[in-house]
Amino acid sequence: MALQVYILEQSFNRILIQKQAFAQTFYDRLFEQFPQVKPLFRNTDLKLQQNKLLGALALVVSNLRHPEKLAEPLKELGKRHASYQVPPEHYALVGTILVVRSISARPR
Repeated sequence: MALQVYILEQSFNRILIQKQAFAQTFYDRLFEQFPQVKPLFRNTDLKLQQNKLLGALALVVSNLRHPEKLAEPLKELGKRHASYQVPPEHYALVGTILVVRSISARPR
């Protein structure tokens, strides 16, 4: 399946209108549906973490048309997550919440 850049950009633009609510709901749903991830955040300022999530998503979406610009920042992000001892299987959990949240955020 090909990456649908335009759809991702438009979806993210809709998220930006309600970015704080999106980020808070993202973590609420992550912890509710996958409580096994919560211990990784026990010493984390969740407001700061929400802003980091939004920043990472903005970085990716703003460079979808120039993926070569993403290699280094994403490697660094991966290194940080490895240092937090994030198990590889948690990445799929996060992806599940992002997709579900984005779908439910669509205007009706």
